[in-house]
Amino acid sequence: MNIKNVAMILLFFSNHAYSSPPTIEEYQDNNDIEAHNTYIYGLERGLDWANEYMFQKHSIEIYCKPSDLSLSSKQLRKIIDKAIQKNITFYTKYKNAPLVGLALRNGYIDTFPCN
Repeated sequence: MNIKNVAMILLFFSNHAYSSPPTIEEYQDNNDIEAHNTYIYGLERGLDWANEYMFQKHSIEIYCKPSDLSLSSKQLRKIIDKAIQKNITFYTKYKNAPLVGLALRNGYIDTFPCN
């Protein structure tokens, strides 16, 4: 299974609370916090699964979050918000794209780097 397939599975399993994934603009507008939180938790589970898969199949870790660490939706949002702010030009340009998962992945890489 290649990275594209992992990404598709991630999107499939994390999309249960929305008819379509929220765009960056919808996420930032924060109109439906509960639905966004459900979506974000789905993204987190998908990222954890993808990270484990990559390690088992290719001995590569995408990020190195401690396995016993459980993050609240507020903490996950802080990671996403920080990743968006770090690359605000990109996320502003693509504000109508569903890139919340990308922001979470990038935030995890920054927050939990592998040494």
